[in-house]
Formats: sequence, structure tokens, C-alpha cells
Amino acid sequence: MAKTKDANSKILNGPRDTKRFGRALIVDLASPQLGLVVERGSSLPRASVVVTTCAREIIALSKEGIKVETIIVVGSDADPATHPDLREITENLRALRDKWFSRSRLLVFSKTRDMSSYELRSTLAMYNAVHLEFDWGTAKNWTAATGEKGPDFAKFVTDCHHFDHLVLETALYKAPFDNTTDAEIKAMSEKLAEIKPQEVIVMCGGGSAADAKGVKYATKPQRDKIVEKLAEATGISVHPDEFEELLTA
Repeated sequence: MAKTKDANSKILNGPRDTKRFGRALIVDLASPQLGLVVERGSSLPRASVVVTTCAREIIALSKEGIKVETIIVVGSDADPATHPDLREITENLRALRDKWFSRSRLLVFSKTRDMSSYELRSTLAMYNAVHLEFDWGTAKNWTAATGEKGPDFAKFVTDCHHFDHLVLETALYKAPFDNTTDAEIKAMSEKLAEIKPQEVIVMCGGGSAADAKGVKYATKPQRDKIVEKLAEATGISVHPDEFEELLTA
């Protein structure tokens, strides 16, 4: 794999086999850097570092005949949506994908709570799919999970309308908040019907409260029943899946 300037940095992970995305090359836009960062005091790599690193590896993999089914953009220490060079990086990644792995899908995983920026939305629209965390039906649970106010939730739902290739990833919890109650699932169904995502993936792992103290997930039988309820109520493609860490140590 191509080396970045900083020996401890790992912008690229893989390619490796994943359960959900096949053979994947994973790009970490928040891999801490010691030099060539976006600004003083930041550890985020500049676009030039990310693009050069990815270009070397993608070209080498293609020439070696190594299969890459998916290129996935993630953020370990910060969300990809917060990277100031996201548009430049995305444009270059898409060009590299088109030239060297034209059959591969380009995905981005985000936990952003703010989709109000047109610049951000237009950048995310360049991906084949935007995987976005969505664990809430009510403003009460939104606030419990994020610490943000109810009106912010309503605005977030409205801003999600701008995408026709949105994949929502929902984690089901019993604690620190419960999003498996009938009232919560009814409210979530209404939000999903409003957003109209391409797909909803429901899991018993990960999510907005993954690092909370005393976190407790729903059981798989509970998950499967909720998947049926959401699909029936919305007419959207909803299916269960297993949580999978994309970044490896």
C-alpha cells in the first residue's frame, strides 16, 4: 500500500473483503496527520495528501488486476462531511474510480446532523450512495442521543429530502434510549415516509449511542419484527443486517 508522509497515518484501509460491500478500499478522511494538514492546529490531511495516496494505490491495484468492488469514504476522528476539502477529494476520487475501476461503487458514510449546506449536499450527490445514521423517530430521542434541540431534528429531516440515493442506517436500542417502542416506530415510519430514502438498513449494533455508557441493543428477533413494521408502513426497502466495522486497527 502506498505510504503517506506520516508513518503512523493510515488514510487507506484494504482492499479487504467485507460482508456488505464485497472487496472494498476504504478511505479515512480523518486519519490523523502530523504534517500537510488542512490548517494549523488540525490533524486532518490535506486534499493533496488524500488524493495522491489514493491515486498511487488505485492505479497500482488496477495494474495488478486486483478487484475492487467498492470505494468507501469514512472518517475515524471526524466526520467526512466536516472535511473542508471534501469536494476536491470527492471529485478526484470519482475521476480515479471512473478511469481505473469503472464498475466500482463510490460510497460515503456520514453521521452529520447538519445537511443545510448546499455545497455539502451537492458534494454528497456525487456518490453512488450516501449512508447516513438515522436512529430516531421523535425529537425526544434525537435530543437524548445527540444533545441537539428538537427543531434541529425537523430541519435535518427536511434537508434529507434532497437526496434520491440516501441509505439510512438505523441502530435499535433499549438503552440509553429506547427507539423500539410502538410510538417511536410509528414516528420513525412517518419520518422515513417523508424522507423517502432509497433503502433503510436496521441493525443491532453501531449507531449514534454506540459509545454511551450502559448501551443495550435490541435483540435480533425484535429487530426483524420492527423491519417488517417499517417496511409495511412506508413501502420503502427496509431490511436487517449485521453491523460491521469498516476500519481495522
